[in-house]
Amino acid sequence: MIRYGIIGAGRMGNAHASQTRAIEGTAVTGVYDISPEAAEKMHADYGAAIYHSAEELASAPEVDCVIVTSPTYCHQEGVRAAAAAHKPVFCEKALCRTPETEKELLALLKDYDKLFTVGFVRRHLAKSILLKRMIDSGTIGKIRYCNVDLPLGKYKRMPGDWFADFDLCGGVIIDMLAHHIDLANWFFGKAKRVYADSLLLSKELPLPADYAASVITYESGVICNMMCSWQRFGRSNELMEIYGDNGALVMDGSSNITHFSADGNSTLIDAEKEWKKEEHGARLEEVNIGSGLFCQLKNITDTLNGKPRPLPTIQDACNSLDISFAMIESAKSGKAVSL
Repeated sequence: MIRYGIIGAGRMGNAHASQTRAIEGTAVTGVYDISPEAAEKMHADYGAAIYHSAEELASAPEVDCVIVTSPTYCHQEGVRAAAAAHKPVFCEKALCRTPETEKELLALLKDYDKLFTVGFVRRHLAKSILLKRMIDSGTIGKIRYCNVDLPLGKYKRMPGDWFADFDLCGGVIIDMLAHHIDLANWFFGKAKRVYADSLLLSKELPLPADYAASVITYESGVICNMMCSWQRFGRSNELMEIYGDNGALVMDGSSNITHFSADGNSTLIDAEKEWKKEEHGARLEEVNIGSGLFCQLKNITDTLNGKPRPLPTIQDACNSLDISFAMIESAKSGKAVSL
């Protein structure tokens, strides 16, 4: 039995807790939240013991692994407590809000001998794993450029919400685009230059909204164009298209990948069907393997049980943050930023 303790019983804390109902041999045994009502609800829903500080939860013998799902600007509190208790840690993305805190946590965790992973949930999706394999195997030849289209037309946060405060959440760059920055890093390697412009959740707007447009150039030569927005109306989309010398690969909000060959033909690939052919996927046939949250916690649980799975590391978390911070710096200065 892997017993999880959750620091932060809000939306994401409950989203992760709910996965334990589908994963055999897991339970939520502890919760800490500054809101007594939120902690009480998780206690009622999962039987989790209520603790009164991050340190108390992390050091509890009944907690095997700490899940940190507090607001982004509070993550360091839970991470520090878990590290002090020498417990495995799963921290939601983004790792933290400021470059100073990033440096502190990297120094704290770089040689940590317990599990530390971060919530880049898209890495656990069958389609992302298959896309990575197709890129690495040379399916479309040398990669030249990539486009990311990521608007959200249902952003409804209001003034006073931490999620509408750029200083606390980092806007679409740190919160939303961070996932696809991580995927691009995973696919293309190390970035060398960033140029961006953004609204940066400007307080001059009538209601909270955000937009970011950026170009990332990788040492491999890949040029990656990224657009991301939080708007209160209009379309929502998730699209990542990758072009090489011999064709293109397109991943959208479905579970499929579309392969465009150089001769103009296209093939729709059911990524989940392909994944079920793998040993790992075969064990998930009775559940929704399209759920990234499920696969993420299942992979963490397997790793804690001595069956290691590929998991994003502290360095992956920092690589995404470094590009995010460079985007913010570029948007403020109007200049490209070298990494």
